[in-house]
Amino acid sequence: MKKITFILFALIAGTTFAQDGNASAEANAAADIVSPISITPEQALNFGKVSNYALGKVIVETDGTFDTSTLSQIGTTSPAAALFDVTAASGFSYIITLPTTVQLTNGAVDITVDNFNHDAGTDVTGSGGVQTIGVGATLNVDAGQATGNYTGTFDVSVAYE
Repeated sequence: MKKITFILFALIAGTTFAQDGNASAEANAAADIVSPISITPEQALNFGKVSNYALGKVIVETDGTFDTSTLSQIGTTSPAAALFDVTAASGFSYIITLPTTVQLTNGAVDITVDNFNHDAGTDVTGSGGVQTIGVGATLNVDAGQATGNYTGTFDVSVAYE
């Protein structure tokens, strides 16, 4: 009799606690919309006017100071760092990407600019307002470099991390 009672109890309990195979749950959803990041050039990178009699470099620092090593600055045009205004959402980190090298051209003659750097530091976080970033680089002048006005462009990009 005990076996029959146990079997009946098991059958009744099994059908009582059986599920129909469906289950559901509710989850939360969220979104954080931030303003787009932007960058605007405010001042060009300028290496000034230098003599071409010797091999040398013009190094423009991010704060606008410069070192001309073996070269002489001529005239009243002083070297200057490039300045960019960056606007990024407050509290959001972003990265700044600079070129490795660029060529400035005077007709068919080139001159190399390299060692680009910026003064924003390694962990850049948006303020919600404008942040000005200084960009410096090195102009590499060959001995007897052809005279003339060398021009070119370079890209600086910013992106949220």
